[in-house]
Amino acid sequence: MSPSSFETTPVVSVVCNLSLRQWPADFKTLEAQIVSAVQESGRQLYVAAAQAFQEHWLAQRRERWTAVRWRGINQVTPFGSVRVPVRVVRRRLDGCYLTLSKVLLAPKATRLLCPWVEKQALEAATGANYRPAAAELGRWLRSRISAWLIWRCVQFHGAKLCEQLSNQWWPDQAAARPARAAVVVTELDSTYLQAQQRGRDKAVPAGHFPVHLGVQYTGRKRRYQRPGSRAVTLQDKRWVASTQSMTLLGRRVAWQRLRHYGKAAHEVILSDGDEALERVRETEWPHATWLLDRWHVARAVRDFVGPDEGEYRRLMQPVWRSDSEALLEALRHSPLREARAEQFRILFGYLLGNREGVDNWHHIPSRLRRSIGRQIAPVRSGSGVIEKNIEVKIARRFKRQGRSWTRHGSEHLLQLLWLQENKLNWTHWWNITALAKTKVNPGWPSSAPPPN
Repeated sequence: MSPSSFETTPVVSVVCNLSLRQWPADFKTLEAQIVSAVQESGRQLYVAAAQAFQEHWLAQRRERWTAVRWRGINQVTPFGSVRVPVRVVRRRLDGCYLTLSKVLLAPKATRLLCPWVEKQALEAATGANYRPAAAELGRWLRSRISAWLIWRCVQFHGAKLCEQLSNQWWPDQAAARPARAAVVVTELDSTYLQAQQRGRDKAVPAGHFPVHLGVQYTGRKRRYQRPGSRAVTLQDKRWVASTQSMTLLGRRVAWQRLRHYGKAAHEVILSDGDEALERVRETEWPHATWLLDRWHVARAVRDFVGPDEGEYRRLMQPVWRSDSEALLEALRHSPLREARAEQFRILFGYLLGNREGVDNWHHIPSRLRRSIGRQIAPVRSGSGVIEKNIEVKIARRFKRQGRSWTRHGSEHLLQLLWLQENKLNWTHWWNITALAKTKVNPGWPSSAPPPN
């Protein structure tokens, strides 16, 4: 180590010599020796740079801190487990003794993982459960990592991200480029996660709590150009998910539309007839065109008719024509009305209360709901988009292998998963605000509108 004067940036150098007294039997053994030597050099450089950085930091603040002695802490780094030197200092103001690890690394989740490894732990936790993520990360770093450390990183940094979002600070605000689009389609739906049982609650049957998802996009295009391919991808797709109330999710989705899409010529909301969704539509999208999801209508009709395929097709014909009056009239003359009186009452009330969503299909311009050649219409009346995104964004991570969650734990992981969808936003958040000691927008209440 050769640090220069503390007035400039110190220069730290480590020299590694790898000598082979005899050639190995194969190239794999040679490669293993090279990797081992590089990791050993990395550990030496990490120790030397950490020591020089602390000396440089103290030299710039000698009027506030006094160096006392050195001590060492074990920390998992990208080069494996390293005994990192840490300076013990005394604060001149009150004589309090501290280690520089507490001063410099206060925003970290744990003292056992370095910041870079904590970032890798968060990325691993969004793709696999905590134990498999810890095992995979430990194999890569050649060091044993507990699943509790992965959980701790998720809860610590996830809670910080949720606090920032509640203060109306958006990590993707700098990358937002509002552009006028022909149409912005918003789809809303909910699913349920199994609640975790703890302590005395283990004797009580497990319950469930809802998680809401909102997806927005401006159109569809074919994923592949080969003839016969029906795979499509969404243009300018963005999504928001939360375990909080549907009202808060709707407000957040509405703000996302303003930041990323601006004022579109046409706005379409696609959802089922849930009362909570109806209140959100009336509050956040009063001028948008609402479409009742035909998949939920088809499922309700199927619950009424059962295995009678002919009756099912007869009742669905008015739905496909977006004619609610004909649909109700066909339902009144159904031969199953007397035999399934309770199912008839439920279906009739559902359709009568959501007639607007059935008829609004004709209010959308034909160029937005009709495909021309290989150009796919941006607006559909089915919920394939939201159902697929629920399966990809939520079910694959939160519902497999009988997993159970607490509401706060799933919310923290869900927001980290949302942020990692865009690598630029994820890197920006981690480098700028994740390890910062100051709070962003501390005076903004959660119910206030976003700043201009």
